[in-house]
Amino acid sequence: MEVEKSGVMRIQFSVFNFRRKRPPRSPLAQGGSGTRSGRRLRRYSYVALAIIVAAVRLSAEPTARADDVQPLWDPAGIEDFSLTECHGQTVKKADLLGRPWVACFIFTRCAGPCPRVSQQMRVLQDRLKGLDVRLVSFSVDPENDTPEVLLDYARSYRVDPDRWWFLTGDKEVIFHLILNSFRVRVEDDPRRPPGNEVIHSTMLMYVDAGGVVRARFDAQDDVDMAKLRRLLLAKSDAADARLIKEAEEEERRQRRAMELAIADARFRGAAAGQGAPGFDIPDWVARLPALNASLNALATVLLAAGWTLIKTGRPRAHKMVMLTAFNVSALFLACYLVYHFQLHHYTGSGSRKFAGEGAIRLVYFPLLISHILLAFAVAILAPMTIYRALTYQFERHKQLARITFPVWLYVSVTGVIIYFMLYHWPSAT
Repeated sequence: MEVEKSGVMRIQFSVFNFRRKRPPRSPLAQGGSGTRSGRRLRRYSYVALAIIVAAVRLSAEPTARADDVQPLWDPAGIEDFSLTECHGQTVKKADLLGRPWVACFIFTRCAGPCPRVSQQMRVLQDRLKGLDVRLVSFSVDPENDTPEVLLDYARSYRVDPDRWWFLTGDKEVIFHLILNSFRVRVEDDPRRPPGNEVIHSTMLMYVDAGGVVRARFDAQDDVDMAKLRRLLLAKSDAADARLIKEAEEEERRQRRAMELAIADARFRGAAAGQGAPGFDIPDWVARLPALNASLNALATVLLAAGWTLIKTGRPRAHKMVMLTAFNVSALFLACYLVYHFQLHHYTGSGSRKFAGEGAIRLVYFPLLISHILLAFAVAILAPMTIYRALTYQFERHKQLARITFPVWLYVSVTGVIIYFMLYHWPSAT
């Protein structure tokens, strides 16, 4: 039946192509018909595609719709209040609307952080000259901080009364305002030593022109103060910019060190048969990177052998070796996807971060990026190249193979190199 069908196909081919003849049967195709081999190749492609689709679907975890996150501060703004300024006038919320302002909380008898908080406000007063920004200090000890006492305190900081106000008044009103509108800590503790009886926040609160609290900055943190000045001035001077940049770089280093420490704990725990706390990785998952590297190494050997065989005139052996290399690479792809999906499932992260520091990163990341991009190319080029050979398109096969072979070989070799750099680089152990 196959012979008859093949004969019919040959007749049809001759009718539609007139004098064009079918290429002679090559030793490369011996041992099976081109049609059967083509079907086999398509099955391999379908299986690989099915694995990818299934892995992607399995990795997609439904996420429950979270409740709306409540804002830290009331979007309607701080509550209304009525307090007395140290020069005697009454100040209400309405008197502060129309311009941004910065609030802080101090008391004149403070033996703790209040002098530093007031000094930071004084720096703001000096730096914000020419800007329409108000500074407001709320006393958290109004029973002792009368307007007269606050006035003497204000004079010690050479306060500009048109720009910096000191407010006192009913203690319950002030405490309620601090706790409910500014949402920072304040409480009495008479058991504490003199000068420390009131526990309060050292935050400087940024309030917009509509009376809504937008941010807070720790007066005892120089970086926070630099960020506040940047916010108010809409720029940073050289000193503040350098301070912020150094702090951000240090924060990135610490975050990276923590991520690497967590990743190492996960992998070491898995390799020892023990998951890190909260990250129990099965042993078979932890061993997949080594298996993937082995598959890449095997593919490299097979590709080199296939090239040698075709150069020495052994097409049949070349065919078997190259089909084996294709199967090995397909198996690698399946194991690679399973590993990263399982890693994400157990740890919440689908990848391991590179631990190398310094110049080696300039080698690792270009190598990784080129490996990933060319791996996508191999997934397209390899099946096309093999298909052309199995369907007797030998000239077109050779032309495409000149591109496919070096790309495929590069991806296999760099896969092994990346494994050793990622999992056995000295900084990762």
